[in-house]
Amino acid sequence: MMDYFDKLQVLGVHGEESQSAKEKEAFHFAMDAIHFIMATGQAHDFEDYIQSMKAHAPPLAIARFATRAEAEEWLKAQKRPPDSACILIGDQYFTVLHSSAKGWSHLGPLDSLEYYLADMANDGPKPSGLSFESKAKAEAWLHQQPTPPQQVVVMIAGAPFLAAYHHRIDYRVLYPLPPPTPPASDVLEAPRDDGPDAG
Repeated sequence: MMDYFDKLQVLGVHGEESQSAKEKEAFHFAMDAIHFIMATGQAHDFEDYIQSMKAHAPPLAIARFATRAEAEEWLKAQKRPPDSACILIGDQYFTVLHSSAKGWSHLGPLDSLEYYLADMANDGPKPSGLSFESKAKAEAWLHQQPTPPQQVVVMIAGAPFLAAYHHRIDYRVLYPLPPPTPPASDVLEAPRDDGPDAG
């Protein structure tokens, strides 16, 4: 378990030593955030979040809905909408936008999944060696695992897929991976020389 008191002590020492008012405010802000996590009983949730980041899990989503209509109904039912939190509608990310002053809430689409999968294609785990003839067979394997596979690359009909796990909503999913981005060439093209007669 994370030693929150140790983190508070370190932040407190650096806050006292800092000569910058802006830095002092940032240190105190971080300490207040830790106190909030502890006081509201969210220490385990926070540690799960840290572990998910270390496992290169997909961006955190707090809920998932099959349709936009279901998500809108959920949002209307919230007494205090979770401003800036992300949800999934199908496999598309949306962010919750809320203004208390204006009294409105809105769901805005995000490109989080596209960027995440591009990163995983370039710098993520290597293929696991698991191969399936169809996505249906891969999904059957995925849901039969007692422990959710966390970010495992499998092949389905010759194409790479990422077996990912959204821990907060207990959602297992197979995402098709895009082709890796080719590395930028470090070789500059030599200037063309057509000779003195070139027009």
